[in-house]
Amino acid sequence: MTTSLKKIQKAGMACVAAALLQGTAHADVPKYVFYFIGDGMASPQIHATEAYLAAVEEDDAVAGGVKAKLLNMSQFPVTGMQMSFANDRFITGSAAAGTALACGMKTNIGVISMDPNVTTDYTTLAEAAKGWGMKVGIVSSVSIDHATPAVFYAHTESRNNYEEIGEDLLNSEFDYFGGGGFRVNKYSSDTYAGFSNDDRYAILEDKAVANGFVFTNTQAEFKALKEGRAIAVNPHLDSSNAMPYALNTKGNKGIGKEYQGTISLAQFTKKGIQLMKKNPEGFFMMVEGGKIDWASHANDARSAIEDTIAFDDAIGVAVDFAAKHPGETLIVVTGDHECGGMTLGFAGTGYATYYEKMAKQKLAYDDFADKILSSYKGAYDGVVPADIDKKMWKVVKKYFGLDGYGLTAETDDDLTAYEIELLEAAYDKTMTRANANSDEENTLLYGYYDPFTVTLTHLLNRKSGLTWTSFSHTAVPVPVFAQGAGEEEFTGYYDNTDVAKKIASAMGVELGN
Repeated sequence: MTTSLKKIQKAGMACVAAALLQGTAHADVPKYVFYFIGDGMASPQIHATEAYLAAVEEDDAVAGGVKAKLLNMSQFPVTGMQMSFANDRFITGSAAAGTALACGMKTNIGVISMDPNVTTDYTTLAEAAKGWGMKVGIVSSVSIDHATPAVFYAHTESRNNYEEIGEDLLNSEFDYFGGGGFRVNKYSSDTYAGFSNDDRYAILEDKAVANGFVFTNTQAEFKALKEGRAIAVNPHLDSSNAMPYALNTKGNKGIGKEYQGTISLAQFTKKGIQLMKKNPEGFFMMVEGGKIDWASHANDARSAIEDTIAFDDAIGVAVDFAAKHPGETLIVVTGDHECGGMTLGFAGTGYATYYEKMAKQKLAYDDFADKILSSYKGAYDGVVPADIDKKMWKVVKKYFGLDGYGLTAETDDDLTAYEIELLEAAYDKTMTRANANSDEENTLLYGYYDPFTVTLTHLLNRKSGLTWTSFSHTAVPVPVFAQGAGEEEFTGYYDNTDVAKKIASAMGVELGN
């Protein structure tokens, strides 16, 4: 499909949406709509976070003590549950699930807001809102052209068409994009060929400005935004152009110091409100906590928990806004699917849990592997010790609180002989790319992650009383939380397409193709 044709179709959809709304009284629908989507977030990620927050304050074995510290989303007055399967697979992916949540229609794995035959564009909630006259904002902690944000403004047969998705964003009539950057390293047209990623960003920024956006990628520029359409990119991005894990940004020493000046998901949400709230017709804003999913793929519970907290902090911003605009605001929170098969309990700990142990982890899996392990290997010029040496055990103790060397008199953090054996095998695979395991064993143990790092997160999680069944998504049903105008629509047990339909009903718009 050509860009010009797509522009015509989009303009047509906006007109159709506006026509559908004629005769609908503004007073009967929420003026401000917040749609929060936790990628990879279902009941396990939510409740693990609540249990962790309680455990770091008080031992959960204390009779009568607090066992779960409720998040903002968990305190909403209305709760439902949704099933997440795709048109062509029981266990969904983010593109298909996102399309269902954005358009109220099923599609196949990998497809962005089009029908399964990729012949027809679906109308998204964001497009319908724009047709109504609302301002529209899209925020994500991963790249802004990733599957979940993309389903609200793009229409393409593959989520991997990053350049096409980026062009759809730049050509959209939306008002605010915030959070992660663009996967410019995936761009392949003649416009970008032969240029460095920095130069590609410069080209993209020029296009954004030409299309009426202010483009920011520093904290000072972000703070200076007061009005108008904007694309606000976090000053610090990872190798996938996503915001850094919330865990990596904690503290003002060591690696945490590198991220000073980073902008939180809550701050991006607050900026969206600031830029769009004066519009007489209100606004629609989708906010994605995308790295909950990435951390769960990597089986890194502490990182998933910290990004869930960051996501819930953004929800808190919306709750505070709603308190000042009672009767005019609808907030809906859900996830697109569960990820990792997170299980709150482990055979090795039985009925006991020790979630406070996870507080000993100081870095997310990516920075530990990319910055700490790589530094260790570099110090040995590639010829590392055959077994984990004292130097590495000190690193393990510092960043994960685990001891397999008797570094301290404390025994609570000691690894068993079996656990040390697991870690030694992972160390061998990381350092020499070979160990005594079969290929099948290594795949089941490590997925496609650094073996040493993922084994450390597995061991710490298990000692805490939490474990994982997969490195992929699962089909666990996902909670839906609602508060505000139209909240009563969201009770029950239903399909993920119904979440979008319920929001559309509350807004007074119609969805379809």
